[in-house]
Amino acid sequence: MASGSLLQDPSLQARLHQSITLIDGRTLGFAEFGSTSENATPLFAFHGLPGSRFESASFHHAAREVNVRVIGIDRPGLGLSSPQPNRKLMDWPADTRELANRLDLAQYYVLGVSAGGPYALACAHVLPKSDLLGVGVVSGMGPWQLGTGGATLDLRLLLNCLAYAPWLARFMLNTIFGEMVKGSDPVKMREVVIGATKRMKPADRDFCETPESLDLLQASLRESFRHGVDATVDEGRVLTSDWGFELDQIHLKNIRLWYGTEDYNTPVTLGRYMAERMPHAILKEYTGDSHFTIHRRATEILRDLVAPR
Repeated sequence: MASGSLLQDPSLQARLHQSITLIDGRTLGFAEFGSTSENATPLFAFHGLPGSRFESASFHHAAREVNVRVIGIDRPGLGLSSPQPNRKLMDWPADTRELANRLDLAQYYVLGVSAGGPYALACAHVLPKSDLLGVGVVSGMGPWQLGTGGATLDLRLLLNCLAYAPWLARFMLNTIFGEMVKGSDPVKMREVVIGATKRMKPADRDFCETPESLDLLQASLRESFRHGVDATVDEGRVLTSDWGFELDQIHLKNIRLWYGTEDYNTPVTLGRYMAERMPHAILKEYTGDSHFTIHRRATEILRDLVAPR
């Protein structure tokens, strides 16, 4: 994962807190990482749950190496983005395309990480093939009807509460991330992040407990909860509802999926299930990698996605 100090880099400050006003009046927030070259390949990155645009910093160094311009977007109600009442998964591609138009990007890629995966697949289903050059999914969530088998008990509990008892999910999130909502005490916020890593499997815990990774996790979580937990609860509703399309209806030619075989958040079985049902999808399994350690493959992942075909 990228260095948390990256978010304090003076050369990046103008790229971290950007936004546009959408046609419907909502604000859409985003941050940019990676290459600043005029000929850099544009890629929209969709964060996990909970998460924010800052999560895309994990691809910064790899993106500079591969000459990719990473644009991480806050979903509705998170970070700098306005809420969007009663939204559906299929509403997201329109926001992505509007941002692309505003940035004068005629063609681009999208990459969804964890809970960002379904949003990336919605783009694969909806956006014009003349605009969308390819879609990548890193450790992506699967359709809710597949269940939560193989996930940790904590995650299964949270997801089921989001789906069936949002009031309880709201209570849980406020209890766990209350200091992130307040955002006034860096020491207490760091304690929250460390507490979250303690509940991870050993490989992910070791990966996330470096000072640099803790800094980035803290910044991303603070942005995710800057307006409270309601938007995260709503994210759960969207992700555990019907997606609005079937996987076999996705006919984009360049679809890549990457999963670690030791992932206990989004098990590799989800990737296998989805890859088998999308006509052109290619799945890469990383033996021994887990939900967070797969980020060590960032350079390979980006290079694979944007390679000329």
